[in-house]
Amino acid sequence: MGIAEDLLALADRLAFPVDEEPQQACFRRAISTAYYALFHLLVKEAVQNWNGPPTTQLGLERKFEHRTMKEVSNSVVKGNWRRWSNPSPTVPPQLSGVAAAFVDLQEKRHQADYDNAKTWSAIEVRNLVSDVHDAFENWTTVRAHPAANECLLSLLIGSKRE
Repeated sequence: MGIAEDLLALADRLAFPVDEEPQQACFRRAISTAYYALFHLLVKEAVQNWNGPPTTQLGLERKFEHRTMKEVSNSVVKGNWRRWSNPSPTVPPQLSGVAAAFVDLQEKRHQADYDNAKTWSAIEVRNLVSDVHDAFENWTTVRAHPAANECLLSLLIGSKRE
């Protein structure tokens, strides 16, 4: 298992805290961990396309920025993402699903990490973790599609310039 899969497994466990564990802390960590599982899945997929040595791949991994990834994901969801190819490949619904999950989970992660007034319900948290499972499945389905590869490039370098 890779880090993305390990993080998702941990998020699953945190979403079901045992009685002696602090419930809200576990829920907050479950949301954050689920987000990072999806983040690392996409980064890993993009870096695997790079043929350089492992040290170069690690450097490339460190170049992904959460803000850029959210902006690109938002544009995929809204249908205004400018692809690199001409003609542009269509965006499969599974790719839109991955992008939507990324945007939602990043926003929820910020709330879980910084809004201590928010009380999370078990259902809310488990649904968010389930959304990441769905995103993983969607990615598996769409990863070989030309639009998915272009999306990975955009997640790294941002939107295409005019």
